[in-house]
Amino acid sequence: MATEAKRGAWGRAAVLTILIPAYNEEGSIEKTVEALVSHFDGADIDGTKIDYEILVVNDGSTDGTEAVLRRLAETYPRLRHVMNRGPHGYGRAVRCGLEEFAGDAVVVTMADGSDTPADVAALYRCVAKGADCGFGSRFAPGATVEGYPRLKLAINRMGNHVLAWWLSEPYDDFTNGFKCYKRAVIEAMKPFVSAEFNLTVEMSIKALQQGVRYEVVPNHWRDREEGSSSFGIGRQVWLYFLTFLYCRLQFRLARGGLLRKAPVPGIDAPVGGGAAEG
Repeated sequence: MATEAKRGAWGRAAVLTILIPAYNEEGSIEKTVEALVSHFDGADIDGTKIDYEILVVNDGSTDGTEAVLRRLAETYPRLRHVMNRGPHGYGRAVRCGLEEFAGDAVVVTMADGSDTPADVAALYRCVAKGADCGFGSRFAPGATVEGYPRLKLAINRMGNHVLAWWLSEPYDDFTNGFKCYKRAVIEAMKPFVSAEFNLTVEMSIKALQQGVRYEVVPNHWRDREEGSSSFGIGRQVWLYFLTFLYCRLQFRLARGGLLRKAPVPGIDAPVGGGAAEG
């Protein structure tokens, strides 16, 4: 298994990788990392502490993000950071991290702290207790959203409802990248092709097409406090549509035997079990 080859800074494989793509996040990344460490050093599942790593992918930042990460790594041994040397983009940065992560499961979250550490842990608990994936939803009952621009919100809801209808799925937040996947699910979904935020749709659809068992976690989302988002509405809507068509075509071809892949064992295997120290 790939986790045997990839180890955290403390010398052993992690159960959970918290994967964070980062571009020019000098003003946010320190607070985000510190909040995650503070929460996960005290988090447990049925009395067993969560063995975790934080993997930040620096996506060619031109500010002081790299210097901040190097300084933080001296304080927090569970922090690991790698450089995506290009080409760049949210999707490419996440894909870089998916080739590097050490965990049996991975949660993709944002560098700006828009997702809470408690929700990161809740996603992982879904997988640790038997699901293949944990899907965050900003719009499920119990979720909260702060600072979402109205136009972007309206387009988001319309697009997600259309995707749910096309896929005959009750899930309502395909464009939300905040999700947890077992390693075997990640391997079964490859190759990934999306370069930008459309990777969120590609991963959501491909996971569902694998027939995964998923649980939905209402997540508490707030808009960034530092920096600016690189998300462009018009371009992303078009990319989301093309990504949907690509995923469905690939799935149809695979079912017809034209793109047949060898089955990836272990999707139903339990995750982790080793307790962390301290």
